[in-house]
Amino acid sequence: MCFVISILGLFLAFNFYQAGDMLLAGGSVVVSLFFIFLMIKNILYVKKMKEDKKNDN
Repeated sequence: MCFVISILGLFLAFNFYQAGDMLLAGGSVVVSLFFIFLMIKNILYVKKMKEDKKNDN
């Protein structure tokens, strides 16, 4: 879900940039980067959790 939202946000940012509306373009980029950050954080958390589970056995 985070991936889809980030891609849509970047698409909207590009469209707003092309239309000359820098405020909305910047906001869309910020929202997209936030969801990309959440996605990376979740991937690293799951990876660490799997490694911890593997080391416990």
